[in-house]
Amino acid sequence: MAAPLSTWPWASLGSYKYLLYGPVVWKVAEEWREQGAPPVGSCWLHLLLLFVVRGLTYQLWFSYGNMLFFTRRRRVVADAVDFRQVDAEWDWDNFLLLQTLMGATVLSSPARLLLPGLKQQLLCMWDPRGWAIAMLLHVAFSEPVFYWAHRALHQGPLFSHYHAAHHFAHVTTPLTAGFGTPVECLLMTLAMGVPLAGAFLMGAGSVGLVYGHAIAFDYLRSMGYSNVEVIPPGVFQAFPPLRYLLYTPTYLSLHHREKDSNFCLFMPPF
Repeated sequence: MAAPLSTWPWASLGSYKYLLYGPVVWKVAEEWREQGAPPVGSCWLHLLLLFVVRGLTYQLWFSYGNMLFFTRRRRVVADAVDFRQVDAEWDWDNFLLLQTLMGATVLSSPARLLLPGLKQQLLCMWDPRGWAIAMLLHVAFSEPVFYWAHRALHQGPLFSHYHAAHHFAHVTTPLTAGFGTPVECLLMTLAMGVPLAGAFLMGAGSVGLVYGHAIAFDYLRSMGYSNVEVIPPGVFQAFPPLRYLLYTPTYLSLHHREKDSNFCLFMPPF
């Protein structure tokens, strides 16, 4: 018997899992019909757009990493991805589906009352206060919580039940970043969601913060797993503190192979 939250409930659906977006699409269509125009301020529409934009971020990084004519000399691990890894990571976007469904559940439940003025904040394009709050919460909460939870996932039965599949790949790709169990996805959702929730609870949220934070989060995840160094070493030599603020594909590749170090999310001090 599989451990709780170690398998995806829609694993047997195959590509039909995307039908689970049906209720969200229906909500958008309903609001479009009622308003007679695209529901620009619709939370449901933003859920769908985020899924598309975030998925595209991983796919574009994946394409970039496979442009050997452009990246061959900067690859961390020279080996190619084999067919077993491609098959294993086929459902890499399960985490996007789960996060979209979690967002839809919040919007459909009384929990949305915890975010007063949500619709008004989503009509705001930019609020610098929200970015400052999100950054502080990321550094103070997301990074250390992810670090210690990630270390715990490398211990004994937790690793074998929830994290071993993620380390199946010898060569990381941006799609490896999304491949994992529901437990890993929930941990990543917590790390990503708390800064956003904090900004909106303090009345400083904006649509720019939602998209900017989500895309930056996925961009950095994809970069780390891309197996291609994109920041020249000279940049770290010219500005040494940067090595403590931002990880690199080499840093993450070492963790993926050795499994006993480099547990941080994005910032190596943690």
